[in-house]
This record gives sequence, structure tokens and C-alpha cells, in this order.
Amino acid sequence: MKTDIMKTMAVVLAGLSLAACSDVDIPQAATTPKVEDLAMTQDGRNVTLTWTLPQADGLLGVRVDKNGALQAELDAPASSYLARHIEKNMDVFFTVKARYADGRLSEGSTVKARYDADFAPAAMLLPQADESALDDDELAALEWFRANYSDGRVLTPADMAAGDITPDKYGEIWIQVDRVGIAMGWQNLPSELVQPDVIAALTEYVKNGGNLLLTKHATQLVAAIGRVSENRAPNLFGSGEGGVGTDIWTLNPVIGSGQSEPYDHKNHAIFAGLELLPTSVTGYPDGYGMEGPGMREDHNCMWDLNVTALEISNTPNVVKGFETAANCSVLATWAHVADYCCAGIVDFNPDGDYLGRIVAIGLNSYEWNQNDRVNDYQGNIEKMTANCLEYLKQ
Repeated sequence: MKTDIMKTMAVVLAGLSLAACSDVDIPQAATTPKVEDLAMTQDGRNVTLTWTLPQADGLLGVRVDKNGALQAELDAPASSYLARHIEKNMDVFFTVKARYADGRLSEGSTVKARYDADFAPAAMLLPQADESALDDDELAALEWFRANYSDGRVLTPADMAAGDITPDKYGEIWIQVDRVGIAMGWQNLPSELVQPDVIAALTEYVKNGGNLLLTKHATQLVAAIGRVSENRAPNLFGSGEGGVGTDIWTLNPVIGSGQSEPYDHKNHAIFAGLELLPTSVTGYPDGYGMEGPGMREDHNCMWDLNVTALEISNTPNVVKGFETAANCSVLATWAHVADYCCAGIVDFNPDGDYLGRIVAIGLNSYEWNQNDRVNDYQGNIEKMTANCLEYLKQ
């Protein structure tokens, strides 16, 4: 009898529940209208997108993604977007989504672009036209470039100023300045190199997608062309004669190697093929050998990230603060540094109007001609340089 009563009550309750549900109006999910009529026109490596905005309450504008990565957020009534200098030899997908005030994004509309072409060769820009006046390290780098890049071109500042050096002709340009006695500041680089028309041409080159490899004192050009503000130019500088040492100078690719949160860049493309030297050999954290015992010049041109003039956050540390402020990655530091203080190799990402990438190597151990002997690790200098030029290839 008890069981029958319980069954009857269950049936009654279920009926009441259904009756109650039938009296409730269930709201329909809010619709999220998307952009319509997405279209694309292409002029070489430049792509123009156009679309029609939906007529919908709360519309803020659109989000534009390229291959899944955010490119721009545009406010209504914007109905077009210019994507400059798309990648070569790959499918590039652009997706446009409507943005709404409550945080919603619509379904995306997508188009595909592609630009197929041979990769442009590398070039080396000399700091001055007279090769006989080059420093020994600059000359050694030039001789290696000529021997290994038969399709490359050696440029002078006058070539750059002539206005015909574009990313489609030269995908990357290497500038090496390494001089005893030079004063700090990009304005003190060789005068031919820092003429206004040359700096303007370099600026335009990078803005249009050209890539730079800046080594030693030339790292200061990141400020000259406006890629970083003047207060974030290299601030750890040397141009002395140097001296004789018996240790091995290495670079440390693990930033904060002695901290609880290290940033390991050993797998970055510019270090491919370089052999790590263990701490037992060098006395420093595991690193890549750059210069062996002998006469070494004291020519740093890099970043001390603890300098307050940089105006960067120290949360969670100054490396992340600099990377965020300058849109870059700090790839290496001095051999013995196990904290976050110093940036010796920096990879500057394309940023804003600057569509090109810049790799800056400012470590004193990056010396092309060890004056009193053949550098035991000359092969690593050359391999890393070749890796950088390959990494920057466009």
C-alpha cells in the first residue's frame, strides 16, 4: 500500500511540474548579427578588406583576425581594413567579426589571400662608403657576408638614401658597427649612416615590412628609426680597447636562469646548431660559446633593464615589462647573469606601423675579429649570424 501511494504522488508531482513549465515563457537566445558582404582586393602583398555592418543594437564595430591572431579592433562605422605586406608563399586567412557592447562577438566571415614569390636576397649596409676605413670587426663581417651570400648586395648609405631599397628587393638588411672609442648614442654612429635621408629610408624600409639585423653599436638604430622611444634605446654601452682574458665568453639563452620563473630560448631559431657549453667547462650557466681566451674588446651595446628611465613595469619582472612595452622578446644575456637585469639579444616583433622585424645583438662577446688569434668559437659567431638572416628572411 505504501509503495502504491508513493508512486501516485510521484505521478502527480511530475504532472504539476510539467504544468508549471508550460506556464513559463522561455526567452530566446540573443542573436548576434554578423558582418555581410565581406570582400577582398589584393595589390601585391597589400590586401584591402571591405564589409557591410549589421544594423543591430549595441554594435561597437569589428574585430579583424589574420590566421587566428588579432590584427585590429575597429569602431563603427568602419567598413574597410588595409592589411599591408602579407606573408609570402602561404595561405593567409582574414576573419571579420562584429563586436558588441556586452562583449559578444558574432560568427566570423572569412576570405583567403595569397602572395607567391621568390624570397628576396639579403643585403649588408655598410656604415660608410670607404671600405678601407672600416673597423677590423666590420671588415671581417663584410668579408664573411660576401663569401657566403653570392646573391646578396653590399649597400652604402648613399644607396639607402637613393630611395630604391625596398623589402621586395631585399628582405633583410644587416648593419654592423663595432668601433673603439665611439661615443654612446645613435647620433654618434658614423656620420654617413645617420644622415636624415638615410634614417628616413631605413624607417620607411622597416615600416613597409623590411627586416633588420643590427649588431653591436648598430643596435642603437632601433631608436633612430623610431621603433622604440629614445628613452628605451640601448643604455649599457662600451667602446673600450678591452684586454686579455683566460675564460670563455658565452651567451646565456635562459633569461632568469637562477630564478623561479626562467624564460628558456634555447630552441629559438637563431640558436639552431649551436652547441651548449656546460657549467663545468665555463663556470657560468649553460650557454653558447662566443669568444675564447685572448684579447677581447669591451663593446657592449645592450639594455640594462633595471634603469628607471626605461619606464617599464617590474611586474612580474623587468624582462616582461620591457617585452610588453617594446613588443619584443629578450633572447639572451651575458654568460654569468642568472637574474632578469640585462638584455643582450632582443627580437623586436612587427609593431603598429612597423611591419618589419628587427633582431638586435649587442653582446660584447659577438666579436668578428679576435685581434690576437683566431677565435675558438668563430663558427658560432658565423652560424648564429646565418641563423638570424634566415630567420628574418621574407
